[in-house]
Amino acid sequence: MATPYKYASSLDMQHRTRKERRFNETERDLADFSPFTSALSPTDKAYQLLSYLGKKNPFPRSITGEDTVWLLDNTAYRNEQTGKWEAEFVSAVFSQHSSCAVIDAVSAVAGKIDLDEKDPNYPTIEERIRPFLQDIKPGAQVKARHQGGPSLKLGPGGRNGISSDVKGLPKSGDGALLIPTFAEVPKGANGLLEMKTFYAKPEGWGVISDIDDTIKITQTSDPIGILRTTFLDKPEPCPGMPELYRFIQSLIQETSPWFYLSASPYNLYPFLRDFRQQHYPHGTIILRDESWMSLSGLLTTLTLGTEDYKVDRMKKIYSWLPKRKMICIGDSTQSDPEAYGEIYRTFPGWVKVILIRKVEDIAAIGIEAKNEPERFEKAFRDVPREVWHVFSDPAECKKLVQDAYHPAMSAPKRQKSSKDVPYELIYWPGIPGRGEHVRLALEEAGATYTDTAHIENGIDQVTAQIDENNVGDDLNPPPFAPPILRHGDLLISQTPNILLYLGPRLGLVPSEDDEEHPDALYKVNALALTALDGLSNEVHDCHHPIASGLYYEDQKEEAKRKSKDFVQTRLPKFLGYFERVLQGKASGEGPWLYGGQLTYADLVLFQCIDGTKFAFRKAMAAAERSGKYAHVFKLYDAVKERPRIKEYLASKRRQDYSMGIYRYYEELDFGPGGRD
Repeated sequence: MATPYKYASSLDMQHRTRKERRFNETERDLADFSPFTSALSPTDKAYQLLSYLGKKNPFPRSITGEDTVWLLDNTAYRNEQTGKWEAEFVSAVFSQHSSCAVIDAVSAVAGKIDLDEKDPNYPTIEERIRPFLQDIKPGAQVKARHQGGPSLKLGPGGRNGISSDVKGLPKSGDGALLIPTFAEVPKGANGLLEMKTFYAKPEGWGVISDIDDTIKITQTSDPIGILRTTFLDKPEPCPGMPELYRFIQSLIQETSPWFYLSASPYNLYPFLRDFRQQHYPHGTIILRDESWMSLSGLLTTLTLGTEDYKVDRMKKIYSWLPKRKMICIGDSTQSDPEAYGEIYRTFPGWVKVILIRKVEDIAAIGIEAKNEPERFEKAFRDVPREVWHVFSDPAECKKLVQDAYHPAMSAPKRQKSSKDVPYELIYWPGIPGRGEHVRLALEEAGATYTDTAHIENGIDQVTAQIDENNVGDDLNPPPFAPPILRHGDLLISQTPNILLYLGPRLGLVPSEDDEEHPDALYKVNALALTALDGLSNEVHDCHHPIASGLYYEDQKEEAKRKSKDFVQTRLPKFLGYFERVLQGKASGEGPWLYGGQLTYADLVLFQCIDGTKFAFRKAMAAAERSGKYAHVFKLYDAVKERPRIKEYLASKRRQDYSMGIYRYYEELDFGPGGRD
């Protein structure tokens, strides 16, 4: 058994880990399957030589129908000198074919991880190993089109088949955060032919996260563990990290950029992108480009020179977004503490929080030394103690991030409410009703909550709250009617009041320190109240115009008169108002009502439009066809396509309209000119 050793330096630690885990032996057994060792045609040799010229290559290679092209997601930023948008575009090009024997490479990896060729998982190795074996296409140029902008020429690529180009971009036409770019390739070409550009404004917050053993179990201290988790095992998130990242995203808002900075090679980009999409917020994945040459390079890049590489890439991120406030998250297996400490000292004030996951859930020689307090103290020399934190349970990071983000947002002591406490929605089962506005906010934020509509005997909790004998408790008066929200010791009711409370906590309003949008909470609340007045309360009154206590049949004639007037006068008035809001400057860039970002007012308007479309089908269909309210229906569609909302709407948690606010009666379904 190896003797424990004291922390000396990140480089020394890397070499010791490699020696004790016999990385060199494993790498020697993984033969060099590089296409560069294969016989090249004279044309290929010429392109390879020209690729050494990089961008000055006068004869770039064109994409053919037998090529694979990857466009990598990126982040756009405003150039500090020009004020114009630009972004670094990274593309990779290689042949769909391999000049080397794929079966030999698969066999080599399978042998190292003790997998028999008859094992049903054997084909998984072949699938994942192909990006390491496909022939590289040096000197290739990719043509692409950024939505709403001109055609882009990316490359020519270098000897490793990768190109990197900084390109000027148009202003995001509709203010969307994510804008697609499509590769223009001949028929037959495949790969990642669509990428997304995230438009990040100069100020606000941002996140830089490691991948391996920070958010994804990789076992970077063990060569066999790396091979298994890369080429065989289903990728698994580190316990508790998806929940932590959803929490951070809800706090710092969706307008904040995320960067996933890994020592993994670019060969793994599709694999890691799919993993990110499944478990974590959208962000730019930044990988190393040195290891297209061999499988053994995978082990090398994950274990050597990681500190210098990560510091270099973070300097690039700083050059893009120097005014952002960054949260850096990593782990103890590699050199994340040293890299984050170095970047903090290099750019004082840029990094606000550093979180280091103490890896204790893998068996690795030397892991105890990597977790020694002495190591962290030295890595974070001159970094204030309140900035860096080493954690075992991700849940303990929530309050640290919340306090750093906005101390005033910590819950009042008298209420003892915090984000670590699940929200409890108390509302009638069987109807969406007014509780749906609260659900949509919680669902969009990915918040943890319970809902009496979906628990056994949940209605008993509703009736208990509104019982005439309920006088409340020491802190809370009794609620009059649902929806009711419990959060810790806090109990509040009234839909707009609940949303006023949730908005800042769920990141559904611009933050208080957003100088571009002062007092945003009250402006967002006014928009939500207007939508609730005109497209919820008034819609309800259409089928109950006289008294809520009477049956519909007892006031049917009055309901007809009320509905006809609503369709002809009130509905156009409210749709027209929100159309004007969306065309105004305060709306900002994009389909949202205020500040160029999604707020809870957008979710309220979505639900109001959705319910009104159910109740007044003819009138709403005519309104949409007219084109007079194009921005309103664009907002409706944009909310509907948000990933969490889309998943929620398709789930059983979304209840059907029935006998609540939004009801359908054929005799009330007037068109704008009457019943037709």
